[in-house]
Amino acid sequence: MTDCTGGYVGDPPPVGTTRKLLWIEVQTGSAYDVSDLPSGLFTQFAAISASGVASGRINPSLTWRCAPEGSRIGFGDEDWLPGKKYAGAVEVYLPDDANKVSNAQGYWEWLVR
Repeated sequence: MTDCTGGYVGDPPPVGTTRKLLWIEVQTGSAYDVSDLPSGLFTQFAAISASGVASGRINPSLTWRCAPEGSRIGFGDEDWLPGKKYAGAVEVYLPDDANKVSNAQGYWEWLVR
């Protein structure tokens, strides 16, 4: 997880949140089937506070421009293919009281520093 490195179009983050980049790398297996596990599920997140309270779902935006061009993975592409690697940053508004971010499917976690 890193801080926002570039500019963005539109309003600043809502009060009580910070824009962050969550960096992910996914390699699909040879039997990957988007109908069994849509790629968009990988780019939905939940923030967890120090007291263990989850924020609810955090969804990324394709319109933000914090990550360098060519490094944005966005929402997840429903056309991901078997046997391929996908890597990049997902931009999110992270609640200021978050100390951990978890992929909504529970595959990954990031500690907030």
